[in-house]
Amino acid sequence: MSNRNRARILGLAGAALAASAAPAAETVAPLSLGFPIEELRGPSSYFARSLATSPLLQDKQPEGRELAAGWGAGGGIAFYVENGELRQARFASTGVDGPPLREAPGDAIPGSRMQTAGPLTVFLSAPRTDYRHAVLGDGIEAGQITISERQPLSGVVFEPRPVPTRVTTLSSGPEAVFEDLEPRLADLDGDGRPEILVVKSYFEKGAALAVIAKTGDGWSIAAETPPLGQPHRWLNVAAIADFDGDGKTDVALVRSPHLEGVLQVWSWDNGRLTLKHEAAGYSNHALGSTALDNAAAVDVNGDGRPELVVPTLDRRALAVVSLAGGIREISRIPLPGPVGKGLAVLGSGKDWHALAGLEDGRLVAVKPR
Repeated sequence: MSNRNRARILGLAGAALAASAAPAAETVAPLSLGFPIEELRGPSSYFARSLATSPLLQDKQPEGRELAAGWGAGGGIAFYVENGELRQARFASTGVDGPPLREAPGDAIPGSRMQTAGPLTVFLSAPRTDYRHAVLGDGIEAGQITISERQPLSGVVFEPRPVPTRVTTLSSGPEAVFEDLEPRLADLDGDGRPEILVVKSYFEKGAALAVIAKTGDGWSIAAETPPLGQPHRWLNVAAIADFDGDGKTDVALVRSPHLEGVLQVWSWDNGRLTLKHEAAGYSNHALGSTALDNAAAVDVNGDGRPELVVPTLDRRALAVVSLAGGIREISRIPLPGPVGKGLAVLGSGKDWHALAGLEDGRLVAVKPR
């Protein structure tokens, strides 16, 4: 089947899904911030987790409370859910371009952010400009992943001493770059140690999703999805969760979010990525933007299985999608403008709330009725 016919079939499937979706059971309310949102970060981001203990946030939050946070020229704001209600906590902006908290070390590529889990810290490094795609704005991609692991201390001592750290770098190879801004950490195989997920783009074949895993003392690429087939075709991860309750971790991503926008669900099983479902008509990225997190997993109905909240292809509505046994829209929520600055979800069940940063800098809150 040709790519054109395949895209047409997927498009018809997406249209059928949209037609069968129930009317939205949520309300949408613009938020008055006093400044335009530059970018929004969700609760799993390094920024939001760091903000909780940062001196920038004057209203201290209980340990373990999930935050979403955004900033712009004029201020910053954090959000949390308390007793089912969305609440705000302001913090001061630094008055300089970019995030008010450092999101990556100095040797990371510009505009990127690290991720951490236990002793593990991972970030994108070794800037390269030879791919010449600029889907993320500046044309600088990563030539390697840097993986830092804190090592256990031996013996018993009573004086402070530095924690030993093992640093590993993994190259994309000369024929590809890591076309991403944030590595994602997820324990795909349930062994208690996270794998690393990153977008790897081949010069001749386009983007693939790569899974980097540790075997023994070394890290290597354990699996990849098939590349998209031609240069300058890209994908963006939407969310990682067990969407159908089968005990296997799924990765939801959007292939070519600026073109046909195909939502795909890949399952991790015995060291392999297997395509389970796909449907066209969704987008989780604005071309040239550094805001990657425009979709999120959330259990909207309290059944213990997460759904996916993802923008439609024009990014002017949010689709609430069940990925259990297929791709089925539960509802579509029209927005007053296209999503482009980030999307974050807090809470679950009847208390879930979404925050959507629109391209024009407005921020809207979506909540269940």
